[in-house]
Amino acid sequence: MKDLLIQFKMFFIFIIDLVAAFGALFLMIFLRYGKDNFNLEIKAHIIPFSIIILLFILIFYIFNLYSFRFNKNITEFTNSFTKSLIISFSISVLIFYIFGGFFKLTPKTNLIIFTGIFGIIDFYLRILIKRYFIKKRIDRKIIIISEKKDILIEELDQNQNIGYEIIKETNNFNLNEIINFSPDAIVTNTIKGEEFDKIYTIIKKGISVYTINNFYEETFQKVPIEKIGKEEIVDYLSKNKTIFNFTKRILDIILSLMLIIVLSPIFIVITILIKLTSKGPILFNHKRISLNDTEFIIYKFRSMYVDSEKNGAVWTEDDEKDPRITPIGRFIRKTHLDEIPQLISILKGDISFVGPRPERPEFVSKLKKDILYYDLRHSIKAGLTGWAQVNYKYGSSVDDAKEKLKYDFYYIKNRTIFFDILIILKTIAKIFTY
Repeated sequence: MKDLLIQFKMFFIFIIDLVAAFGALFLMIFLRYGKDNFNLEIKAHIIPFSIIILLFILIFYIFNLYSFRFNKNITEFTNSFTKSLIISFSISVLIFYIFGGFFKLTPKTNLIIFTGIFGIIDFYLRILIKRYFIKKRIDRKIIIISEKKDILIEELDQNQNIGYEIIKETNNFNLNEIINFSPDAIVTNTIKGEEFDKIYTIIKKGISVYTINNFYEETFQKVPIEKIGKEEIVDYLSKNKTIFNFTKRILDIILSLMLIIVLSPIFIVITILIKLTSKGPILFNHKRISLNDTEFIIYKFRSMYVDSEKNGAVWTEDDEKDPRITPIGRFIRKTHLDEIPQLISILKGDISFVGPRPERPEFVSKLKKDILYYDLRHSIKAGLTGWAQVNYKYGSSVDDAKEKLKYDFYYIKNRTIFFDILIILKTIAKIFTY
């Protein structure tokens, strides 16, 4: 049972969510209609509420409630859980408002009761599961074999809730020692010729074997740029994704046109607010770098005073304390409404919806010198949002840029249309976390 929990921890929580959701549905119907009408009302509610339950699960996934890389403590978990519940409920209300005639059901009170019961039950079940895993120390036991202290060890030390426990660090591939420790997996820096037979023996014992790079990438969903070799760089640059790029461009055009039309009232409101609160132009524009180091002009709603960059561009660490930002600018930056004019850049083809965020030329020049392989992020078109943006804080230093590059590499390596859609959904969710 313990091995199953280790292997399928998140799937187990997913099943708990489903049980809690359908349990809440049955309890809601029993409380509302009693025993006599129970079967009749189940038939009426089961299909529409199954759709609603799947929506709740999807929102939970988007809010990282199935990831141990997030929600590291009870406060973060409570915050994510509450917001995902509110958003799920709100979308459910909209679904029943639009499709109530199709479902032949408009369960306003029922939806409130269901959400309340499900929220309470699922919240406490998840807390109990989290405490059980901590108490029983249900983690995958791993041995790391490396000639020197690896960045993987530092990452695991900083993310002790992620589900792995290092039981030994060694620079010696000792077969008998590994078997005696009986780990769930070994993670090795290099595989030498004489060690291959040992690995086969280990695998036959039911112990998983990973290279450090693959384990790091699979666990943290980013690429350890300090460790990738030139062969991998060639592989990154040589990938031909003609169909993907064509499909992505079509979607960019359709979505940007739709959003420009839908968001046009917001354009007008923000324009008026900017003009009323500070002197200067409505839009702020400057150069950015995109595909193949090409420069383009990016447009944003102006969030700073007109003379804010008279001494040159600088990184900002804290928007709340930055005196260059106007009062309305602080709001539109926090809600990302200042980014709306970039829909024009997407429509023109300068950037895409998803890709590495475009940096300013003066920052790029510095980062190229300080960060290995930084140029690689320009091998694809820049994006309004990206994998780095949904996984990492706003960058304000070289170290931040290096960390975000790891996520950019992961996206470059694994990009697909479905991955793009996931990033867009997670971006929307992240806006609601501010």
